[in-house]
Amino acid sequence: MRILFTNDDGCGSQGLHAVADLFWREHEIAVVAPDGQRSGYSHSLTMRDPVSVVKKDGYAYPVYAVGGTPVDCVKIAIKRLFGMPDIVVSGINAGRNLGSDIMYSGTVAAASEGAYYGIRSFALSHMSDTPTDAEFKRAAKFFYENFSVLAEMTAPNILLNINFPTGEYRGARAARMSTVMAFDDTYDDTDGRLRYRGLLRELSSHDTDEEYCGGGYITLTPLTLDRTAHDALTRLKAKERELCV
Repeated sequence: MRILFTNDDGCGSQGLHAVADLFWREHEIAVVAPDGQRSGYSHSLTMRDPVSVVKKDGYAYPVYAVGGTPVDCVKIAIKRLFGMPDIVVSGINAGRNLGSDIMYSGTVAAASEGAYYGIRSFALSHMSDTPTDAEFKRAAKFFYENFSVLAEMTAPNILLNINFPTGEYRGARAARMSTVMAFDDTYDDTDGRLRYRGLLRELSSHDTDEEYCGGGYITLTPLTLDRTAHDALTRLKAKERELCV
């Protein structure tokens, strides 16, 4: 199987290689990831400036550092470096990608880009902003050992967002995405410039990825690329003839 690994933390990140290291002996893999931190870049694409690509030495598998966004990495991997993979794996990210985080996440965006191409895709994240090597390896081991089952839960245009809790795992839960804003937006004034600092709110969503992962469960949330509100679409269709044109 051909597997593309990427992320938004950078091509040398511990979480990325914790999972890639488990797959390279049995699969044809490549790592194509940003040359530095790209958290919060969401689904942005570099369009006006050239993007650098540098092959990195010292790995048992091909590793490329791309001077662009996570989405750039997936596109460049497919079009220039690796070709069409069977699977895209984004992560393991240092830091949660639950609920409203998903809108801003470069980790999820890279997996979304894979799904956009019709590739079975995963976004993997850890609740801790600073997971230990052991925590990364434990999360990677879960993904590796359950890979066949998890791959069956994805489909073209659907990606699977997986978040790992801190501490002991209580189990795994399929969970919907929370739509509650998780952070209070705050800006610090530094020498006349503003720096964003999001403050995590107390848990306020129930029966969601946020609640279960915060409670010690690995959460599995299938995400679709289709953002159409289908109920509203049906109501709009019923009003089409009433609109003035």
